[in-house]
Amino acid sequence: MNRLIMIFNLIRKDIVVMLFALINRRTPKAFRLAILAALIYFISPIDIVPDAIPAAGLVDDAIIVPAILAGLRQLLPPDVLEDCQHSAGHYGRFLPIVVVIATILLLLWTGIVIYGVYKLIFT
Repeated sequence: MNRLIMIFNLIRKDIVVMLFALINRRTPKAFRLAILAALIYFISPIDIVPDAIPAAGLVDDAIIVPAILAGLRQLLPPDVLEDCQHSAGHYGRFLPIVVVIATILLLLWTGIVIYGVYKLIFT
């Protein structure tokens, strides 16, 4: 888990820029789908190399995700990239608050899903 946090810290600024690109109206739709696919791959437990394999499982996340972000960054139109970088710099100071709120929402969502599964199985 510590390694994933380290990887996240290395690519945090790119992730924030890509999230702003995702909500920017001038971002092409195909690019938005590519960003969503990269985020799903990063979050998904299904990887090219399973995380259960010691060291190698985390190496694919450490190499593939930054490579995808760098490639996406090159494909983003320059005016949109500049706008997203400005927004990321401006709102970057609120990132810890957003992470805490997102964590709370994720825990609530997980609790609701577990409760729903429990009710389905035991009722």
